[in-house]
Order: sequence, then structure tokens, then C-alpha cells
Amino acid sequence: MTISSKIFILISLTTLISCSNNQPAAEAPLANQPDTTIKKTHEAFEIDFPITRFQVEKVITKDSSAGNISINNWILRGAENNDPFIYFVSQNATPEQLQIQIEKDSNLIYVAFQTGLTRSATPLGGKDFTFKKTTYQNYKGLESTCKVFDGTGIIKSRMYNINDTLYMISAGGKNINMEMVDKFLNSFRLKK
Repeated sequence: MTISSKIFILISLTTLISCSNNQPAAEAPLANQPDTTIKKTHEAFEIDFPITRFQVEKVITKDSSAGNISINNWILRGAENNDPFIYFVSQNATPEQLQIQIEKDSNLIYVAFQTGLTRSATPLGGKDFTFKKTTYQNYKGLESTCKVFDGTGIIKSRMYNINDTLYMISAGGKNINMEMVDKFLNSFRLKK
């Protein structure tokens, strides 16, 4: 694989991830509910967003640089006691060029994931990244944790390539409850 091919793939994935961040989110209060999570069913997956006074918003964007791919984002963000938080899922087709390259070298997916995860946290001041390989039902994934908001916050994310679809699941914030973050990340499941 040539250097220019690797750069193209990484730029394509980075563009997809960065286009999915910083989308506007609704801040209307939710109805009082006895459960602590909202079970959201989407095209091919389910995930449990925490119940807050803010609403989960779906935002769809198009990325013309990667073949006009639709990027589906579900975002829950707000602030409690002036501490911002975000719970986020992004889903889009794996760009064709990336899929071709990972068929040739399956470990390239980890390079692409690391680039995408790093790029997605940079607008929040992401630093001190740690990465760990993970799996979901035998699909390769990468988990990252980093400090944000001048070191007073944490973002934890996972990326998977499942059946030619990229998923990024992220949660965190300033003074965030990591048990809630892990509960959200672990609630991701494919629909049968």
C-alpha cells in the first residue's frame, strides 16, 4: 500500500468523523420518566441514552469528499451544574477506499480508528490519549480515553467496523460519572 493511499484513507475517515461532530443539539426538557435511560432503536442498532432534561437529537450530514456518504448522528448533550456532557453515536457506511484497503491489510483499521478518535476529541482539547483494541461480537474495534476541557473532563469512545458500517460511540464531559459513561458504551447492541 502506498503512502498516498494510506493518507487518503485516513483523511477520508477523519473527514467523516469531524463532519459528525459539533452538530447542534436540542435542549428541550424530557418528560419525567421512572427509568434512568431512554432505549433508542435505530436502523441497525440499539443504545440506552441516559435520561436528562435534554433530548437526543438525530442529525444527518453528507460527506461529498467520501462519495457523498450519509453520516447519521444521535447526540445527547447539555450541562449539569455548568459541567458540559455529551453522549453520541455516529453511523455511516465504510468508505469504499477504506474497505478495499482493510481487505488487503486488516490491521489498517486500527490506524484509521485511532486517527478518527483522536480527531473527534481535538475540538474539545483532547490530550493524553490511551488506546486499547476491543471487539464487539468478533468485529474489530478500538477504545480510546482522553482528557478534555483542560484536563477537567474525560471522553471515552469506541469505534467499530461492522458489516461495512462504521460506528463511533462516545460519552464524557467535565466532572462526568464514568459509571454512566461505561453503561452507555456497553449498552450498544446490534438489532437482530
